[in-house]
Amino acid sequence: MSHAGTVTRVCGSCRKTRLSAYNTDDFCTPCRRALFDREHPADPGAGGDLATWVWDTAPMREALARLDLQAVLVIYRAAAGVTRRELGERAGLSESVIWYWEAGRRQGIYDIRQLLKLADSVQAPRVALLPVILGQPRALSDLLPGPAALPAGGVGHG
Repeated sequence: MSHAGTVTRVCGSCRKTRLSAYNTDDFCTPCRRALFDREHPADPGAGGDLATWVWDTAPMREALARLDLQAVLVIYRAAAGVTRRELGERAGLSESVIWYWEAGRRQGIYDIRQLLKLADSVQAPRVALLPVILGQPRALSDLLPGPAALPAGGVGHG
């Protein structure tokens, strides 16, 4: 019997763990816990779908450090609860561009200007991109002096 139609899905965050056919989510259980099993401070001045907290989670830092920008998009969209269309509208891009980036079929996200434009459009603090530069998924609080890793309100495009 042939299983040619079977597609093996892997976690959208760690890109290692195979997902069971029973798992309808995009994440394996450990990544889902790392992303969502804690209280996330909400930015009271922003819409509920900005998810500025996600930039300082272990799965996001790890994806940034390994330059897995496909995973960055999947993680961000899941945390913010936005569709590709909504993310594209916010970033001034088409839904298909977001899809191509997530699928790895278009490499434009690797252009630093595109990455900064995308980060700014979702109000990600630019300091959250340090793992991209350093190649290390260390917590932002370990990398920066002072008590708060991320600027208040999640902005700081500096």
